[in-house]
Amino acid sequence: MNGRRKLSNMINKFSYFGLRAGSSGLTVIELMITLAVFAIMASLAAPPMQNLITNYRERTAINQLTGYMRLARSEAITRSAYVSLCGSSDGKRCDGDLKEGWLVFQDANGDGLYQSASDTLIRSGSLGMGERYFTDANGTATASPLIYSRDGSRRGGEIQWLFCFSADAKHQRQLSVNAAGYLKVEKVAVLGCN
Repeated sequence: MNGRRKLSNMINKFSYFGLRAGSSGLTVIELMITLAVFAIMASLAAPPMQNLITNYRERTAINQLTGYMRLARSEAITRSAYVSLCGSSDGKRCDGDLKEGWLVFQDANGDGLYQSASDTLIRSGSLGMGERYFTDANGTATASPLIYSRDGSRRGGEIQWLFCFSADAKHQRQLSVNAAGYLKVEKVAVLGCN
């Protein structure tokens, strides 16, 4: 009988989950252990999440720029006129700075330079937030304008632009437009961008 009473006392003292009958909530030690486990798991997930965000930003920026390049080609064919895309740091003139923004315009004389008196601005855009680096195929920071002829071909032959999105990048995106006006985007390996 004595053994039965001990068992009954133990059942009354402790519930099925290990807590005392009548107690509620967590102890400070249990809470600290839970937070420590959560912090460890969050620190393990942070680096892959950062890479995911960086890749998403790169793809979004390149897709935005290629969309404007396709728009320029389409407008050249539709309008049966020269249409240019040029780099623009201020959104008002062509200075070859694609890392800040660009202009797409109907180019009256086909020179690739926006003159508000004679050219018609179609759209302007920019990459928005984030650090980015741009060079052309020769490594210069300013880009020649991309000029499409009336038939959608690239005036001036093939052109290549390279984009990086951080100084310590291990890869960059290469945009190539051939003489026929077709666009190709590739991911190429690099040792770093500047």
